[in-house]
Amino acid sequence: MIGTSALAIWLTLDPSGEEDFNNWYPRQHLPERLSVPGFLRGRRYRAAGGSPPYFTLYELADTTVLSSPAYLERLNNPTDWTRRVLPRIRGAVRNGCACLAASEPDTVEPHLLTVRIVPASGRGAAVQAWLAGEAVRTLTALPGVTGAALLGQETAGTAVVTEERRLFGCEVLGGPPWVALCEVAAPGAEAGLREFWRAWSTRTAAEATVDFYRLMYGLRWI
Repeated sequence: MIGTSALAIWLTLDPSGEEDFNNWYPRQHLPERLSVPGFLRGRRYRAAGGSPPYFTLYELADTTVLSSPAYLERLNNPTDWTRRVLPRIRGAVRNGCACLAASEPDTVEPHLLTVRIVPASGRGAAVQAWLAGEAVRTLTALPGVTGAALLGQETAGTAVVTEERRLFGCEVLGGPPWVALCEVAAPGAEAGLREFWRAWSTRTAAEATVDFYRLMYGLRWI
């Protein structure tokens, strides 16, 4: 991962507007987002089975980017194409995050495992301590994992209701307190990683929602 912050988005689309949305994203939306100062890299993924069917990760310079005047100006002045496709969104989880820990060097693999983590009552401090401490070493030792990033929720930059937000065809849900991202070199590693997180969530007393994605495309302008 690059930068010290991220915006993670899980999406479900109305099938009737999916083709138009999928044309809009790489042709207009992703370049537009990467033109905003502080957006370092954007990646979009499609689920390798399961749902939510789409995941996007924007890597950011820092947590102030999501409340910057340049970003808010873009959100409040959507293009005609943007106005047409955003109502096709039928499910959205949008999570602004600060990076707690990340492996080095930066890697981008063909597959990404996302884990949305919600601890049981009273277990938050223990979960955060593991994510910020041992998690990188533990996760990158798992078969198939070449990199990991651990993120903690930052709500300040995602709470503002903008013109784009009003266009969504659904309620936009806030993300979980923590997110883990695992860069995966081969799809055959998925089963083992799911088992790791199942055992981890039982042992730690936390809910871990695991989704496995295949990289569609990305853009980096720095």
